[in-house]
Amino acid sequence: MANLLRNCEDYAVPYLDDTAIFSLAWDDHLKDVFDCLHSAKLHIKPSKCQFTQAYVKYLGHLVNQGLRTPEELKVQVIKDFLIPTNKTQVRTFLELDGYYRRYIPEFSVIAAPLTDLLKGRNRKSTVDWNSSCQNAFEELKTRLSKNSSLIQP
Repeated sequence: MANLLRNCEDYAVPYLDDTAIFSLAWDDHLKDVFDCLHSAKLHIKPSKCQFTQAYVKYLGHLVNQGLRTPEELKVQVIKDFLIPTNKTQVRTFLELDGYYRRYIPEFSVIAAPLTDLLKGRNRKSTVDWNSSCQNAFEELKTRLSKNSSLIQP
């Protein structure tokens, strides 16, 4: 799909078999995407399509009117995350929170005490949780749960 829609990159984002089209002049862009699909002899199934949506949930994000925010359900999972007791749990938290790192300015600086816990050869050992780890853990959760949004380019 990426190769097929390479001339539509400014207003169409393919992901596997889905394509999100965003535009102020959507008639022209929709036609361009349909022409690309038609030239490849691909068809769409109208029952699986959504047109002119005010907002769209897309890959854990809510996209609407030029803004992108983290999906509320995913933010709640991060807010409810218990204090990690081993490296696997720290890694899980950092991966989950790291998916939304664009919404958290200076994410890597804040997360540094947590990433330091992952150093060493033993992948599943317990961690030495201290006040800087606790502060980083709480700060990441707090910053993501605030009204975080990004402006679409």
